[in-house]
Amino acid sequence: MAANLLQNVYLFKGLSEQELNEISEIAESESFQAGDDVFNETDPAQALYIIRHGSVRIHQKSDSGENIEVATLGTGSHFGEMAFVDGEKRSASATSIERSGIVLLRYQKLNELLDNNETIAVHFFKELSRFLCGRLRVTTNDLSFAREKNLSHF
Repeated sequence: MAANLLQNVYLFKGLSEQELNEISEIAESESFQAGDDVFNETDPAQALYIIRHGSVRIHQKSDSGENIEVATLGTGSHFGEMAFVDGEKRSASATSIERSGIVLLRYQKLNELLDNNETIAVHFFKELSRFLCGRLRVTTNDLSFAREKNLSHF
């Protein structure tokens, strides 16, 4: 089902056909229409998502109630991985921008697979660590820029 998609997602790139098939066996597909929420901020987290086709907007509500766009993701992108690592509730909402097909990897099934296959687990966590480090670098740069901009106003 999702093996072709998975081989092009860097989290799984380089895994053997058999390993991709093992991951594909636990994958589920869902469809979302434009404006459908995939999940909402503070929801309990239960799955990692990969966009088969379409696009999804990741957004948060500010303290004043404004909608802040965090990212727009397209085909082949994944989201929902942070809660897989830390077990926390959703830190943002995800809303389909257009008709979208999304592959879900439920955390429970993914954890079972990773517990039973060391090769997949090492590869997955190594690539996930690289991804999260990249995201942290962008956040650090954004914070540094914002701090510099704020200090120049005083």
